[in-house]
Amino acid sequence: MNLANKTILLTGATGGIGSLLTSKLTAAKANLITLGRDPNKPASYHTDLANPTSRQELIKQILSDYPSLDIIIHAAGIGIYKSLVDLTSEDWYQSYELNVFAPLFLAQQLHPQLNLVLGSCSAFQHTPERSLYNSTKAALRALTLCLAQEQPGHFVHLALDSTLTAFGPLTLAQKQAKQKDGKIYLDPSWVSDQIISILQNDSRDTEYVLSPDCYPECGTWHKP
Repeated sequence: MNLANKTILLTGATGGIGSLLTSKLTAAKANLITLGRDPNKPASYHTDLANPTSRQELIKQILSDYPSLDIIIHAAGIGIYKSLVDLTSEDWYQSYELNVFAPLFLAQQLHPQLNLVLGSCSAFQHTPERSLYNSTKAALRALTLCLAQEQPGHFVHLALDSTLTAFGPLTLAQKQAKQKDGKIYLDPSWVSDQIISILQNDSRDTEYVLSPDCYPECGTWHKP
């Protein structure tokens, strides 16, 4: 797929991977629509996708502003890492609204030609104090792969291993320190390049796993 003049909605556009995708999709001459939460960071629209009312208002506005979408890249997400006894109802609602329901309802109501969903290798893991985050990623993966069977060619799930951004329980500085001690993280610029390659590949698979030393459960890294 030639991305030039394709209308692409990118959620999480102001994050680590999202900001890199913004630059690269702009360079590819895509008609890019960026979505972020922080009003202090530039984006086409600012809203909280975890809020159902705000999300529905956004969908109506996009439908009014754009007659059709070619691609949605679902990059927005939240990670809350606590033990079961410390998790609040708000933590559960916010995480599932943003990590699972937002991609679902954007895809359902905006019906682009392609949905590329950024997931996580956490979908394959069972980790203490990550019951909330990992379960949202497992749900997102199951949802995306079911929809890929229901609507062939319209859904792709991308499972990412730990990436060198500020997302997650560690700060970027803490990750950089661990990297010096031998921990391997995916380079976010490399990840964004792989995403561009997947979008450009008309023979793309329905799922990819990007991992430098992939956990056994994750299977094989599929190069686009």
